[in-house]
Amino acid sequence: MAISKWIKGSVAILSIVALAALTTVSPVAAQDIYKTVDENGNTVYTDQKPSDDAQPVKLKELTVVDPVELGDEQAVGGNGEDSESGDSGSDFGLRIVTPAAQESIWNTAYVLTVQVQTASQLPAGTQLAYLVDGEVRSSTRARSVEIDEIYRGEHQLSVELRAADGRVLASAGPVTFFMRQHSRLHPNPG
Repeated sequence: MAISKWIKGSVAILSIVALAALTTVSPVAAQDIYKTVDENGNTVYTDQKPSDDAQPVKLKELTVVDPVELGDEQAVGGNGEDSESGDSGSDFGLRIVTPAAQESIWNTAYVLTVQVQTASQLPAGTQLAYLVDGEVRSSTRARSVEIDEIYRGEHQLSVELRAADGRVLASAGPVTFFMRQHSRLHPNPG
């Protein structure tokens, strides 16, 4: 019986303490903000009432947005599949402009010019990795590059948007293209 009264008394005391704590915290959370302009024309916001006739201002509620994890396949809109059209990096709009799919490139002294487009700015710390036949040949933020020593024959070009830690955030390609040099067997087509 004594234990029961003690428990009820303790619960009552804890309830009173909790209620007192809430009432002392509550005014802090709903504190008024005042706007004043000083003698130099500077706007000042303060929680100290500047004068007896000062009225608090109504501030707009903050907009809170949930963060998106870069590299999350669902977040960047990719399904992990590459296509010949070179447009699988849909959220960033990553797309290979040149060379075109199945394009024959003639007499470039084995230099391939690649141009890509993105729908938005590249996130800070990211780079575009240019892969020819699965090998990274250039890594830069530039959307136009020249890659040396791409010899005659059929090749595959892919471009990946990579985070600083190496994660692939978006990709474009592969695009199949052909490097050609004029010779007796391959005369000038034009």
